[in-house]
Amino acid sequence: MKISISPAVRVALYVLTLLGAPVIVYLRARGIIGDLELALWGAEVSAVSALAAFNVPSGTGD
Repeated sequence: MKISISPAVRVALYVLTLLGAPVIVYLRARGIIGDLELALWGAEVSAVSALAAFNVPSGTGD
């Protein structure tokens, strides 16, 4: 399955997720954000991971 989001947008999402993770953990450790925000971040990470997985060639002649 291919999701038609431009490669530049996908790369931006991947980099944002990569750089955002330690920031979110830091903010949670300091008590600046709560469990709800942490759960929302987890959902964002899951969505970006799924996007990455959907855009990997299956090897069956896609």
